[in-house]
Amino acid sequence: MYSANGSQIEGMFLIIERRNIKGLKHWGDELERRKIPAVILLDEYMIDNYADVIQSLSDRGFEIGGGYNERPLWNESYEFQYEAMSRVRDKVQSCIKQPMHIFSSKYFAYDEVTLRVADELGVNYILARGTAGARAVVYKPEEYNAKIISVSNVPSIEMGTGSLCDESLWSRGTTPEDFREHLFNLKEDRIILVAQTHLSGVKVRWWNVYQAFFDANIVSWKSLEQFAANSIELPNARIPVNIEVQYVTAQPKIPLEDEPDYPFEDSG
Repeated sequence: MYSANGSQIEGMFLIIERRNIKGLKHWGDELERRKIPAVILLDEYMIDNYADVIQSLSDRGFEIGGGYNERPLWNESYEFQYEAMSRVRDKVQSCIKQPMHIFSSKYFAYDEVTLRVADELGVNYILARGTAGARAVVYKPEEYNAKIISVSNVPSIEMGTGSLCDESLWSRGTTPEDFREHLFNLKEDRIILVAQTHLSGVKVRWWNVYQAFFDANIVSWKSLEQFAANSIELPNARIPVNIEVQYVTAQPKIPLEDEPDYPFEDSG
């Protein structure tokens, strides 16, 4: 159950906040208990409404990143991308009182303009859709300071490929049992595993898949800086880009409201 060469898989854990504060707190507490470093991506809504929780997560050692979820940044103008990224960056930094190092847009979309803006704003990392199957790859464009973190990308049953993520697979008709099969059959040496607060953070069957995977001790979890240190430097034109999105409208096998809730002890 280790990588193809027999060594432990190197991994980065990514939490995507989908406006579910209970799920966010649940994940934060669990990862802190397990001493697993993680990147937590937040949109402006969360900063505006739960700044105290975000500040606490930052103080506890989690890497707080900014997410622009209104639309993908593919082929958007310089002016649009600069305004969106700078606004998100300013809100994150005003909340956590330290630099924001990582940014993503909807679908982990980016283009060369995104890299230019990232350099101008001092953002070190841009998240990208997977380009090497389930293997996560960090690229360093020769022309830019920012690195591109290409996440793990896996197939679903019927709706193309997407991130190694509960929500991505759920929306494409995958069950928790199928998700578990994906995780326990990984052969790659580097992965990025993603969890979303509104699904695994509060739905017990999806939560339990992550717990079983953690318990198996298959992955050596790294911080953002540690994981991104191992990068491939190439001219930007030679760095692969994935723009495939086949699941714009979620088509889950089991609707979210029918998924059993995690049995929290209180209603907070």
